[in-house]
Amino acid sequence: MKFVAIGDSITEGYPYTPQESWVTYLAQELECEVLNKGINGNLTQEMNDRFEVDVLSNNPTHVIILGGTNDAYAKYPLENVTPHFSEMVKMSREHGIIPILGLPTPSLVADDEVFLRQYRRWLTDCAKINSLPLVDFYSPYSKRLEAGEEAKLFVDEVHPSLDGYRFMAEIAIQSLKSLK
Repeated sequence: MKFVAIGDSITEGYPYTPQESWVTYLAQELECEVLNKGINGNLTQEMNDRFEVDVLSNNPTHVIILGGTNDAYAKYPLENVTPHFSEMVKMSREHGIIPILGLPTPSLVADDEVFLRQYRRWLTDCAKINSLPLVDFYSPYSKRLEAGEEAKLFVDEVHPSLDGYRFMAEIAIQSLKSLK
């Protein structure tokens, strides 16, 4: 198995290096190649635009698609974001790659959460309709926030701390065990 994780700063591992990202922790646990193609500040359109170079050219067996946080920050409505996710799923399938959708972690910015909730609902429905694997980073993260662990999981209102990235890896590992 070979994975590519495509996304924004939360995939990249910002404000740390990619070596501290959830992707690196996932690769260590799965003991297979996992390429980190997260780019700080990327919108879903930019992820889609670079999909051929960053994903398809690497010939992975699986791709984890995690994005939308910057789209929410920019206040892009659902209908502007979903075509990018749909196109990445379509390109994956056309190339025999299993697409795995990721539900974005919570944002502590209320305005962003309004958009992210819509994106997550759509991503969940898309995964169900298309029988795609889904990594729900949101629900377990939210439970820990409800338990008052905000300071432990975040370095700012959006980006995970080192503990937050390790927790994201744990979530991904649990979700992806069935693929091995």
